[in-house]
This record gives sequence, C-alpha cells and structure tokens, in this order.
Amino acid sequence: MTTGTPDQEASARSANYRPLRIEAWLWPNDAGNTLSGLYLFWDPVRQDNFSTATRQGIESAVSAGYEYIGVQGYVRGRWEPHTVPLRQYWSAERGDNFLTATTEGSRDARAAGYTFVRVEGYVYPYP
Repeated sequence: MTTGTPDQEASARSANYRPLRIEAWLWPNDAGNTLSGLYLFWDPVRQDNFSTATRQGIESAVSAGYEYIGVQGYVRGRWEPHTVPLRQYWSAERGDNFLTATTEGSRDARAAGYTFVRVEGYVYPYP
C-alpha cells in the first residue's frame, strides 16, 4: 500500500502493513491546479488499494470495481529538474499493482515478477 497522508499511514498500520521505505515527497496541494492528484482507490472484494495519477489509471480502477477514497497528494505531470518518475508496475500473477519512485522499488518490483505499466507523474525523491 502506498500512503500519502498520516491518516493513510494509520490505516495501513491498522491493516497490518509494515513500513518498507519512504519513496518520495508529494506536493500537499495542487499549486493552483498545475499538479495532478495521486488518487487512492480501494476494492473491498479484493481488499486491495490502488494509487494512480493518470486518467488511464482512474478508468482502470473504476472499471475493475475499485472505489475512490481520496487524494494522497499531488504529482507533477511532466519532468522538471530534480524530480524522478513515479512508476506503476503490475503483477498478473498476484493481480496487484506496485507504485515506486526509487531504483530499489523498481528492482524489487521486477524481481517479484511485476511488469512496468506507466509513469504516473514526477515527484521529488526522498533524501
């Protein structure tokens, strides 16, 4: 589960998720509508979260039966200096998505059999 707010972190802890790493910094607001929201969706049947910042991702979430929960933060729609891509991966075997902004996360996703889907946006890397 990718979290972007203290409430989402508390929700993850209550669902027995354990912290893995801080991936990146999101913007807390839309900066005058120049940023894209990173939207959180939930599927109560699968008991699964999905985060996306693209229209394609939103359409996929809704068509798969996910319910909109809220905005986790905001991402840039294009690369700017000092930003890194926020990458979406998918595992057909697990029926699961994985979102990462780190080299380690991309490596872990590929090692676990996830395939790259798209860049959701651009974020500032965590120091």
